[in-house]
Amino acid sequence: MKNLKKLIAVVLTFALVFSAMAVGFAATTPFTDVKDDAPYASAVARLYALNITNGNTDGTYGVDQPVTRAMMTVFVNRLSGYRNLAEMAKNDTPAFKDVSKNYWAVGDINLAAKLGLTHGVGNGMFDPEGKVTYAQALGFMLNALGYKNLSWPYGVVAKAQDLGLTAGLNRAYNDVVTRGDLALIMDKALDQQIVTSYDTNGNPVLGNKLISKVADVTRYLVVATPDVDSNVAQGKVLVQGIKDVNSDGVITFKAATTINAGTVDFNKYLGKVVDVYSIKGGDPVSVDVVSTDKTFTAKSFNVVSNSVYNDGSKVVDIDTPANVTVIYNGGKTTLDQVATKVYDGANVALTDTNNDGKYDYAVITGAYKASVVVTADVKSTDKFLNVNNVYNSSYRIAGDPVKTVVVTGSVTSLTDIKAGDVVYYASTIDGSKVTLLVVRNKVEGKITKVAYDGSTTTATIGDKDYTVAQYINGNASGAKATVGQEGTFVLDKDGNIIGFIGKQATANYAVLLAFNANDVWNNGKVKLLTADGKVNVYSTTVTSTTYGTNDIITYSIDSNNVVTAINSPKTADTDNVVAINASAAYNKDTHVLTVSGTTYYMTNNTVIFNYNSTDDSYSTVKLSDITKDTLNVKQLVADQYGYVKAIYLNESSLTAEQSVSSTVYGYVTGVTTIDLGSGNTQYKLNVLVNGSEQTYTTKVNLTPTPSTGAAAIGLDSNNVIVSFASKASADVQDAKVNSYNVYGITTDKGTFALSPNVTVVTKDSSGNYVLAQLGDLAAGTTVDLYKDSTGRIAVIVIK
Repeated sequence: MKNLKKLIAVVLTFALVFSAMAVGFAATTPFTDVKDDAPYASAVARLYALNITNGNTDGTYGVDQPVTRAMMTVFVNRLSGYRNLAEMAKNDTPAFKDVSKNYWAVGDINLAAKLGLTHGVGNGMFDPEGKVTYAQALGFMLNALGYKNLSWPYGVVAKAQDLGLTAGLNRAYNDVVTRGDLALIMDKALDQQIVTSYDTNGNPVLGNKLISKVADVTRYLVVATPDVDSNVAQGKVLVQGIKDVNSDGVITFKAATTINAGTVDFNKYLGKVVDVYSIKGGDPVSVDVVSTDKTFTAKSFNVVSNSVYNDGSKVVDIDTPANVTVIYNGGKTTLDQVATKVYDGANVALTDTNNDGKYDYAVITGAYKASVVVTADVKSTDKFLNVNNVYNSSYRIAGDPVKTVVVTGSVTSLTDIKAGDVVYYASTIDGSKVTLLVVRNKVEGKITKVAYDGSTTTATIGDKDYTVAQYINGNASGAKATVGQEGTFVLDKDGNIIGFIGKQATANYAVLLAFNANDVWNNGKVKLLTADGKVNVYSTTVTSTTYGTNDIITYSIDSNNVVTAINSPKTADTDNVVAINASAAYNKDTHVLTVSGTTYYMTNNTVIFNYNSTDDSYSTVKLSDITKDTLNVKQLVADQYGYVKAIYLNESSLTAEQSVSSTVYGYVTGVTTIDLGSGNTQYKLNVLVNGSEQTYTTKVNLTPTPSTGAAAIGLDSNNVIVSFASKASADVQDAKVNSYNVYGITTDKGTFALSPNVTVVTKDSSGNYVLAQLGDLAAGTTVDLYKDSTGRIAVIVIK
């Protein structure tokens, strides 16, 4: 082991190892004929930066110009770092008869001849204006790299191909090479090691890279960049130089310092020991990695004592976790801070920076929380993602501490994220940088088969099987995939079903109209009024049921249209099933139903079954169809906040809903008085309402005079304020939040239903009231609650 470490020490100190990886050069050039997206653009840029080419006098590089033999010697000499020697050699006697002493490239031709890089074309001639072929250009490059005695032309071309010099080119060996072609060849040659000698078996002994002839080379440990540490200035990179390498190969580093980053993206090399190639006295142009990493995909990642385990197996020994620097989702921290947050699927790269056998630097990317299906389009004012119909504070996208949001995948900006998109959420430990991977992958169809092997659910849609999340839409109280489920299914990045777009939660409601169990002679039968308004008789395998005629139920049906289960309509433990069989007061404007003093809220998501006794027919109706002041209700199913999921009516006639002026509940932040003359006054109000900031004007001479604070605002069909009722004091004051969801809020002063258009406001640092979201309601937050006319909470003011 000691001898091995000594060998490593030698390699680290003196050689550029074979595993080194060069970075591409991304700078632009001053040449008018080199476009940034050209295949040779980065090659020409690096050659220009290294002073290997200065282009033509007309400002072009001459990408399509043929390369002459004279040009070729100039390029080869410059690549080899012998520009000064060529200048000296121009005073020597010309090496070839057809090259005059005054010829522009005489010095380079003389030098190339003396170094054995060219032997001319025979008979003492060089043919300086002759056009260089593809094979000849490769031969010149191989000569510069020290390769000798290669057969012509195929041995030359084969060796160049082995070294990668021909990548991206498809030329015959006798085709004339252009300056654009040559730029690609030369750029690749710069990253090849030079042959220093041959061993006794004739194998080449390799030394430094060709680029080391024209660039300064310094070895560093890359510590941090501005992207992961705000203390590093833009355009810089924090590094540590090599101070010493002892006999066991252990490296001692110098104190950290910053260098110019140049055009190199050092984010790719965080935690790695690298050789940095810089323009002589200037900025970096490329990098080679010389350290060795342990890379893997996280699966049950764990840190036990001073070791890292993955999927139950030990990966490496580490320094004390608090001493292991980690770049986690783009932010700098330590391993003890993130050990429990290396989620399955994250990419982990561990580096032993000083070669002491203990890994002390890690880069962890893609540490995403479990994917979620977004349930509302992202607006520019949103501070959180809307998940399961709640602006969830676990998925913050704006506001302190978020400073940077990176959106990748199917979209590249926040406001392009739409309801139904799958989002993977990652953040730095301090929350300042958020990365969102958006997947917009869906499949349309109907589930024809569901299989469960004890651990995995598989649904068949069309002729393809899909693995299904345990509970669709990530809600443990929601429905699993069922046969007959039809619509749009949302897929995650691995192609698994994670969500369903449609009425999944209500699609299996029905009214049980008749039931006959199995007997000796016949299959069982069940008659249902289903949520699509159809009455059908199905075969059933159900042998008994506790539910009677005219009960609301849920059901399961297989691919053969056989009802396999008749279940309670309670899709959550907190649901209530209420048998009424009586007339109930109904407000057609607010869609509020009052039964024996209990308030229920109808919504567009309510499944409304109806029996018409006049013609003995069954149907389902829309909320907008109901315009009566009283409703004959047989039964309803509601959640704990009073929102009705399904209801069964006994109404002979339903008419279309009448259009009415609307009343909104919001928080007025400013009132401007407008004098119209002749004693007429109008007001302009800035109102936080329905999750946005709106400006309304009042009718002329509105009374009472509007004021700031919570208010009920009556609007006509043109959104002009025609009535104003200030809510001088909160209905519920100084309540402390326990929990909330999209339907209701629980506080130390009671549980309340929320209006679908609830508005949340708070004060900013200047004391001004501004919009907030439900996600701001952390447990323990003190709030004032204002109710609307239905008794639901319409305005929440964070105190």
